[in-house]
Amino acid sequence: MTLPLTSEMLAAAYDFLALTPPFCEWNLPPSEEVKFRVSRSRKWFARYRWDGRRHTVEVSTASVGHSDTLMAKLGHEMIHLHLEELDMDRRGTPDTHSGAFRSLAEEVCKVHGFDLQAFY
Repeated sequence: MTLPLTSEMLAAAYDFLALTPPFCEWNLPPSEEVKFRVSRSRKWFARYRWDGRRHTVEVSTASVGHSDTLMAKLGHEMIHLHLEELDMDRRGTPDTHSGAFRSLAEEVCKVHGFDLQAFY
């Protein structure tokens, strides 16, 4: 059985990660200010979008079926959100994972035990 995902679960997972290093040092917006969506896409695990007004984090229930995968993929998208807040996100360019992203990813993976190679 795979983990059934809901937007409330995504918000709670975001809240948990936001309380832990290094996320707790980033002044991330509260989960109430982020839109969380569950999709069924088989093309990606999770994605982050900024429409100029609101952050959106979407996680695919077709690709994410376990808690450890959820936390790693959500952590990945939280880095994009943080870099967007700093006006440093490079999504839409050939290298979406800039040096800044990679540096933050290394820190996140070290603290949380995520596999860095799978994190990108």
